Amino acid sequence: WVVVMDFKSMYPSIIIAHNICFTTLVEEGGIPAPNGAQFLPPEVKRGLLPDILSRLMKDREEAKRRAEEAKDEEERRYYSGLQIAIKILMNSFYGVFASSFYRFTDKRIGEAITSYARQYIKDIISALESEGHQVIYSDTDSIFVKSPYEDLEGSIRFGEELARRFSKGATQLEFEKVLDRLYSHGKKKRYVGRAVWPEEDIIIRGYETRRTDTFDLLSELQMQLFERILEGDTEGAVRIARETIERTRRGEVPTEKLVISRTVKAVEESKIRSTYVNPDSMANVQAARKLRDRGYELVPGMKVSWVVVNASRTPQVVEPFVDSESFSAKPDYDYYAERLISTTLRILEPLGIGKSELLKGTKQSRLFSFGTAERRRGREGGPKDSSTLTLDRFL
Repeated sequence: WVVVMDFKSMYPSIIIAHNICFTTLVEEGGIPAPNGAQFLPPEVKRGLLPDILSRLMKDREEAKRRAEEAKDEEERRYYSGLQIAIKILMNSFYGVFASSFYRFTDKRIGEAITSYARQYIKDIISALESEGHQVIYSDTDSIFVKSPYEDLEGSIRFGEELARRFSKGATQLEFEKVLDRLYSHGKKKRYVGRAVWPEEDIIIRGYETRRTDTFDLLSELQMQLFERILEGDTEGAVRIARETIERTRRGEVPTEKLVISRTVKAVEESKIRSTYVNPDSMANVQAARKLRDRGYELVPGMKVSWVVVNASRTPQVVEPFVDSESFSAKPDYDYYAERLISTTLRILEPLGIGKSELLKGTKQSRLFSFGTAERRRGREGGPKDSSTLTLDRFL
């Protein structure tokens, strides 16, 4: 079991807890941050932005409470959206401090915030590891810890205890979820996990399922791969990928599953030239121009859809795709197959699956020891397969 801990609004919490603001930044006489920047304590001078963030944080908590107590789905969606909007607004405060165009910017302020974040994470990891706990993964605002318990109930208690122990003042560590499977690429913010508490879900971070240039067939294949991987079925993942790639090369996939969509910022030619540096190379601009020439009325900011019909040319040739119309052009199936191959390899390569294994043969590789079969074998006292790629060794 893997317990996932997450800092609640980490950067805003740090700003509040340490009174970080351009109004409190001083050269000397303040409280030093880990990066050396000094800020006046709140009893001397309350910072403007910490004060604003404190109020926003209360507003967000109120919106979350109202969402939980909502009497109908419409009300729940409203307050859920409101709390997300407030969260985005709060997180933007760090962004302006770290930018070069903000009038009151000072790089020491942004660096102070991130230095506190790193210190928090390192201190918690150090404390956990000194007690024999295994920290599997961490990033800027979350920590994944291997549960010392063999059951879900014990793992939940463990997560709740960590939250109580490491929450201090405005900096709150939340017990977010429990995973029974985790697959990490080894890079920050790139992992897939299967959550079993507080609700069952597949958690995907860092992969391109939501990228603007992703098409449905690619997204569906990724989900199928993740499901097989989390079940420990690497051979099944390779088989599904190979079959999908072969069907794509043969043109046996629906055209609508190859559609790519993206917004276009400008539709008039003069505005296109002034908005984009190299518009002729952009597929969304090419599709918008063709739609405009066919008599469609376009407005800036609308989403246009297209299918790649010739990727060997520079720029690649695309044809607009309109749901209500038939599509007569032939997709460049090789282009789409290569996209599938590239994405599949990014997912499977950490397991030792290369292009030759993907396209020509199979390479069996069983996954890490967080699977139910491994736990069952451990409870029964049976021997463990020494060839199993455990999560410890994988990471």
